[in-house]
Amino acid sequence: MTGGARSSARWCAAAGALLLLFGCSHAPTPTEPARNTPARGKQQGPLPGVPEEQPFVEANVPPPHYPKDSNLTEFYLRGQTTNRFFIDTSSLTVGPDRIVRFALVIRTPEGAESTTFSGLRCSEKEWKDYAYGRSDRTWSVELAPQWRRIQDLTFNNYRGTLYEDYLCIGSALSAHPAGDAAKLVRLLKYPPRKDDRNPTKRDL
Repeated sequence: MTGGARSSARWCAAAGALLLLFGCSHAPTPTEPARNTPARGKQQGPLPGVPEEQPFVEANVPPPHYPKDSNLTEFYLRGQTTNRFFIDTSSLTVGPDRIVRFALVIRTPEGAESTTFSGLRCSEKEWKDYAYGRSDRTWSVELAPQWRRIQDLTFNNYRGTLYEDYLCIGSALSAHPAGDAAKLVRLLKYPPRKDDRNPTKRDL
Protein backbone atom coordinates (compact mmCIF):
# COMPACT_ATOMS: atom_id res chain seq x y z
CA MET A 1 0.00 0.00 0.00
CA THR A 2 1.40 3.42 -0.91
CA GLY A 3 1.92 6.19 1.61
CA GLY A 4 -1.04 8.17 0.22
CA ALA A 5 -3.37 5.19 0.51
CA ARG A 6 -2.26 4.48 4.09
CA SER A 7 -2.79 8.15 5.03
CA SER A 8 -6.29 8.10 3.50
CA ALA A 9 -7.20 4.91 5.37
CA ARG A 10 -6.00 6.36 8.69
CA TRP A 11 -8.05 9.53 8.07
CA CYS A 12 -11.22 7.51 7.34
CA ALA A 13 -10.74 5.39 10.45
CA ALA A 14 -10.29 8.50 12.61
CA ALA A 15 -13.38 10.15 11.11
CA GLY A 16 -15.43 7.00 11.72
CA ALA A 17 -14.33 6.91 15.36
CA LEU A 18 -15.30 10.55 15.86
CA LEU A 19 -18.73 9.96 14.32
CA LEU A 20 -19.31 6.94 16.58
CA LEU A 21 -18.21 8.89 19.68
CA PHE A 22 -20.43 11.89 18.76
CA GLY A 23 -23.48 9.66 18.15
CA CYS A 24 -23.06 7.79 21.44
CA SER A 25 -22.59 10.98 23.49
CA HIS A 26 -25.99 12.31 22.29
CA ALA A 27 -28.06 9.11 22.47
CA PRO A 28 -30.48 9.07 25.43
CA THR A 29 -29.71 6.59 28.20
CA PRO A 30 -32.37 4.00 29.08
CA THR A 31 -33.27 5.95 32.23
CA GLU A 32 -33.49 9.34 30.51
CA PRO A 33 -37.13 10.31 29.71
CA ALA A 34 -37.83 11.17 26.11
CA ARG A 35 -38.27 14.85 25.50
CA ASN A 36 -41.73 16.33 24.85
CA THR A 37 -43.40 13.19 26.26
CA PRO A 38 -46.43 13.97 28.49
CA ALA A 39 -46.46 12.63 32.03
CA ARG A 40 -47.92 9.18 32.56
CA GLY A 41 -51.72 9.34 32.70
CA LYS A 42 -51.91 12.71 30.94
CA GLN A 43 -52.05 12.51 27.17
CA GLN A 44 -51.18 15.74 25.46
CA GLY A 45 -54.02 17.34 23.54
CA PRO A 46 -53.96 19.25 20.25
CA LEU A 47 -52.44 22.32 21.98
CA PRO A 48 -48.91 21.91 23.43
CA GLY A 49 -48.96 21.65 27.22
CA VAL A 50 -52.76 21.15 27.38
CA PRO A 51 -53.86 17.64 28.50
CA GLU A 52 -56.25 15.84 26.21
CA GLU A 53 -59.89 15.99 27.30
CA GLN A 54 -60.95 12.70 28.86
CA PRO A 55 -63.89 10.85 27.26
CA PHE A 56 -67.26 11.10 28.98
CA VAL A 57 -68.01 8.07 31.16
CA GLU A 58 -71.56 7.83 32.47
CA ALA A 59 -72.13 6.42 35.95
CA ASN A 60 -74.47 3.47 36.38
CA VAL A 61 -77.15 4.74 38.79
CA PRO A 62 -80.16 2.57 39.69
CA PRO A 63 -83.64 4.12 40.05
CA PRO A 64 -84.44 5.65 43.44
CA HIS A 65 -87.33 4.68 45.70
CA TYR A 66 -90.66 5.33 44.03
CA PRO A 67 -91.80 8.95 44.65
CA LYS A 68 -94.00 9.78 47.63
CA ASP A 69 -96.37 12.75 47.56
CA SER A 70 -94.69 14.17 50.67
CA ASN A 71 -91.40 14.52 48.76
CA LEU A 72 -92.83 16.19 45.64
CA THR A 73 -92.03 19.81 44.80
CA GLU A 74 -94.04 21.45 42.04
CA PHE A 75 -92.32 23.65 39.46
CA TYR A 76 -93.89 25.93 36.89
CA LEU A 77 -93.23 25.92 33.19
CA ARG A 78 -92.35 28.53 30.64
CA GLY A 79 -94.95 28.30 27.94
CA GLN A 80 -98.38 26.75 27.97
CA THR A 81 -99.60 23.63 29.76
CA THR A 82 -102.68 22.21 31.42
CA ASN A 83 -100.65 19.72 33.47
CA ARG A 84 -98.82 19.94 36.78
CA PHE A 85 -95.15 19.00 37.12
CA PHE A 86 -93.28 17.77 40.20
CA ILE A 87 -89.82 16.55 41.14
CA ASP A 88 -89.21 14.18 44.02
CA THR A 89 -86.52 16.24 45.75
CA SER A 90 -85.39 13.25 47.86
CA SER A 91 -84.31 11.53 44.62
CA LEU A 92 -82.38 14.45 43.11
CA THR A 93 -78.63 13.87 42.80
CA VAL A 94 -75.66 15.33 40.92
CA GLY A 95 -73.36 12.46 39.98
CA PRO A 96 -69.59 12.39 39.52
CA ASP A 97 -70.37 12.42 35.78
CA ARG A 98 -72.10 15.82 36.31
CA ILE A 99 -75.52 14.44 35.35
CA VAL A 100 -78.50 15.68 37.36
CA ARG A 101 -80.85 12.75 38.05
CA PHE A 102 -84.32 12.81 39.61
CA ALA A 103 -87.80 11.28 39.64
CA LEU A 104 -90.31 13.38 37.70
CA VAL A 105 -94.11 13.23 38.11
CA ILE A 106 -96.57 14.73 35.61
CA ARG A 107 -100.29 14.95 36.44
CA THR A 108 -103.08 15.81 33.99
CA PRO A 109 -106.36 17.62 34.85
CA GLU A 110 -108.16 14.31 34.37
CA GLY A 111 -106.09 12.67 37.12
CA ALA A 112 -103.71 10.61 34.97
CA GLU A 113 -100.14 10.40 36.22
CA SER A 114 -96.83 9.78 34.42
CA THR A 115 -93.62 9.09 36.35
CA THR A 116 -90.07 8.80 35.06
CA PHE A 117 -86.56 8.50 36.46
CA SER A 118 -84.68 10.96 34.27
CA GLY A 119 -81.29 12.56 33.78
CA LEU A 120 -80.25 15.98 32.51
CA ARG A 121 -76.79 16.55 31.05
CA CYS A 122 -76.28 20.30 31.25
CA SER A 123 -73.06 20.48 29.24
CA GLU A 124 -74.77 19.00 26.17
CA LYS A 125 -78.36 20.19 26.80
CA GLU A 126 -79.52 16.56 26.67
CA TRP A 127 -82.18 14.49 28.43
CA LYS A 128 -82.51 10.77 29.11
CA ASP A 129 -85.31 8.71 30.67
CA TYR A 130 -83.79 5.75 32.54
CA ALA A 131 -87.02 4.20 33.82
CA TYR A 132 -90.81 4.59 33.70
CA GLY A 133 -93.28 4.20 36.54
CA ARG A 134 -95.80 1.36 36.56
CA SER A 135 -99.29 1.45 38.02
CA ASP A 136 -98.12 -0.72 40.95
CA ARG A 137 -95.57 2.01 41.86
CA THR A 138 -92.51 0.08 40.68
CA TRP A 139 -90.01 0.97 37.95
CA SER A 140 -89.75 -0.42 34.43
CA VAL A 141 -86.07 0.14 33.57
CA GLU A 142 -85.08 0.98 30.00
CA LEU A 143 -82.48 -1.46 28.64
CA ALA A 144 -80.72 1.00 26.33
CA PRO A 145 -81.89 4.56 27.02
CA GLN A 146 -80.57 7.24 24.67
CA TRP A 147 -79.62 10.86 25.20
CA ARG A 148 -81.84 13.27 23.29
CA ARG A 149 -81.35 16.97 22.61
CA ILE A 150 -83.68 19.20 24.62
CA GLN A 151 -85.99 21.16 22.34
CA ASP A 152 -87.66 24.42 23.36
CA LEU A 153 -91.38 23.73 23.02
CA THR A 154 -94.40 26.01 23.17
CA PHE A 155 -96.52 23.43 25.04
CA ASN A 156 -95.44 21.20 27.97
CA ASN A 157 -91.87 22.53 27.87
CA TYR A 158 -90.82 20.87 31.12
CA ARG A 159 -87.40 19.71 29.88
CA GLY A 160 -86.48 23.15 28.59
CA THR A 161 -87.80 24.78 31.77
CA LEU A 162 -85.70 22.59 34.05
CA TYR A 163 -82.63 23.22 31.88
CA GLU A 164 -83.09 27.00 31.57
CA ASP A 165 -84.61 27.99 34.91
CA TYR A 166 -83.66 25.50 37.62
CA LEU A 167 -80.98 22.86 37.17
CA CYS A 168 -78.35 24.24 34.78
CA ILE A 169 -76.41 27.47 34.50
CA GLY A 170 -73.90 28.95 32.06
CA SER A 171 -73.77 29.59 28.34
CA ALA A 172 -74.83 27.16 25.64
CA LEU A 173 -71.18 26.19 25.12
CA SER A 174 -70.24 25.73 28.78
CA ALA A 175 -73.36 24.93 30.79
CA HIS A 176 -73.06 22.91 33.99
CA PRO A 177 -75.23 22.01 37.00
CA ALA A 178 -76.31 25.11 38.92
CA GLY A 179 -74.96 23.62 42.14
CA ASP A 180 -74.90 20.47 44.22
CA ALA A 181 -78.07 18.52 44.99
CA ALA A 182 -78.94 20.61 48.06
CA LYS A 183 -78.72 23.86 46.09
CA LEU A 184 -80.80 22.50 43.22
CA VAL A 185 -83.51 21.47 45.68
CA ARG A 186 -83.51 25.03 47.08
CA LEU A 187 -83.83 26.43 43.55
CA LEU A 188 -86.86 24.21 42.95
CA LYS A 189 -88.53 25.09 46.24
CA TYR A 190 -87.65 28.78 46.14
CA PRO A 191 -87.27 29.78 42.46
CA PRO A 192 -84.89 32.68 41.82
CA ARG A 193 -86.40 36.03 40.95
CA LYS A 194 -85.99 37.21 37.37
CA ASP A 195 -84.43 40.58 36.64
CA ASP A 196 -86.47 42.15 33.83
CA ARG A 197 -83.51 44.35 32.92
CA ASN A 198 -81.42 41.27 32.20
CA PRO A 199 -83.56 38.21 31.34
CA THR A 200 -80.55 35.87 31.50
CA LYS A 201 -79.57 36.89 35.04
CA ARG A 202 -80.93 35.02 38.04
CA ASP A 203 -81.02 36.36 41.58
CA LEU A 204 -79.71 33.38 43.53
